[in-house]
Amino acid sequence: MIQYLKPSFWRYALRDPLTWLAIAVDLTPIVFVFMFGWGAAALVLLYWAENIVIGVATFARIILSGIKSWGLIGGLGALFLAAFFTFHYGLFCYGHGVFVFEFAPGMDFSPPAPGPDGITKMMQAVIVYAPGMAIALGLIALYQTLAIVIDYWPTTERETPLPIVEMFSPYGRIAVLHVAIFAGAFAMAVLGDPMIGVLALILLRAAFSLVGRSWRDNLEANASPFDTPIKKKAAGSDDGSGFSWPYDEDK
Repeated sequence: MIQYLKPSFWRYALRDPLTWLAIAVDLTPIVFVFMFGWGAAALVLLYWAENIVIGVATFARIILSGIKSWGLIGGLGALFLAAFFTFHYGLFCYGHGVFVFEFAPGMDFSPPAPGPDGITKMMQAVIVYAPGMAIALGLIALYQTLAIVIDYWPTTERETPLPIVEMFSPYGRIAVLHVAIFAGAFAMAVLGDPMIGVLALILLRAAFSLVGRSWRDNLEANASPFDTPIKKKAAGSDDGSGFSWPYDEDK
């Protein structure tokens, strides 16, 4: 975890346009807060739905990682891992969604039975919950699709994690989401201003997204997302992209 304190970690990440795009997408809800009066419930529902979008993206990442790591045979093997992920992650999100829906004001919706059809109906309920929700989710889906294309383009030299690492990558953000919710509620209680708590929730979510994208940008193949060493470049070296590094990342 010490790599997160090194300036080189952030320099490498902030060179990536996807990092800035992720920040822009994560800060978009601020517009809807002021334009449509979104409250904490709308944000939490959006972030729950984002978990579903990320789950679909992770399914694709697991398979693409298998193909990139071990060829088509690896892709077939990763398909079984992706199927297990779909079952486990889907149930996890379903249970989380039932809890979130229960506490959302004005959500007149009885959770359906678990399964793809149930998740689909819950997503539909989120989309119509607040104005602008479909736009926000569309931007999230667009970003996730673009990130997959760039990370796994056949000619890219980007390092990518093994399928098992891709499989576990979405779970951390769910835990952080809960921390952000409690932090936002604490801010509302202390400051007595709901708007401050809502904005705090958005900023905390954006900060986590920045860390997550930075981890991927500093990734070495087969590394753990919890202890990823930094790609080290010597000053003046060329990484194959034509860019000459002006500094030594060990410093």
